[in-house]
Amino acid sequence: MDIYLLLFLIIIFAGSIISYIYYLNDKTSQLNIIQKGICPSCKEPTIEMSDQRGAGCGPKLVTFECNSCGYENSFSINKGSCGV
Repeated sequence: MDIYLLLFLIIIFAGSIISYIYYLNDKTSQLNIIQKGICPSCKEPTIEMSDQRGAGCGPKLVTFECNSCGYENSFSINKGSCGV
């Protein structure tokens, strides 16, 4: 295998990991702001839960929507263990 191809693949792989970590940090900060009742986009207190899915012991998928600016985002939230 050519050394330049290997170097290129390593750079692409490292960039993908770094961008995914940045994405997760952004989602975490948005969820922290939403838990305070504020929309992360327009900074107004008009955010509300529009959908909630999931039952049992696994994570649930929660969708939040802002009434003033139209912001909408879904988050996967762990509820905890079942204690089997």
